[in-house]
Amino acid sequence: MNIRPAARIVLLNEQSRLLLFKMEDQFVISETNPDGRPVWFTVGGGLEEGETYEAAAKRELWEETGLKDVEWGPFVWIREVDVVFKGELTRFVEHYRIARMKGTEIHLNHLTVEEKQGYLTHHWWSIDELRESTELIFPKKLAELLEPILEGKITKTPILID
Repeated sequence: MNIRPAARIVLLNEQSRLLLFKMEDQFVISETNPDGRPVWFTVGGGLEEGETYEAAAKRELWEETGLKDVEWGPFVWIREVDVVFKGELTRFVEHYRIARMKGTEIHLNHLTVEEKQGYLTHHWWSIDELRESTELIFPKKLAELLEPILEGKITKTPILID
């Protein structure tokens, strides 16, 4: 099985809204998305050869939002999920790190070709919107995971999530 390490960013603004991207998920088929339908997920992506999770988070944040000047927070979650990625069984090993910014302005002009092809839209989600949504959002139970973070209750070590 292939392993795909990925850095994910829990990007929050000063209103405690979370940036999620809605992407066509044609490259990823899983038990929770067998049809490869569009999915909402956090900023981030796979590590490049020799790259650390921290360096990948900074690079991915810049590529997907144009942002460099954010306040980086701790690494909070680890998610491991087996999916069929580009036709091959792959284990995604995702490390989620908090980042905070002011405002909501992002720039999409650094997206990769593959990201541009899959990009549908983005939205700054409130925790209530996350709770009430019937959309497919990854990671699962994102509102429940985010709530303690918004309350300032951040664990000292990252927790394993679904």
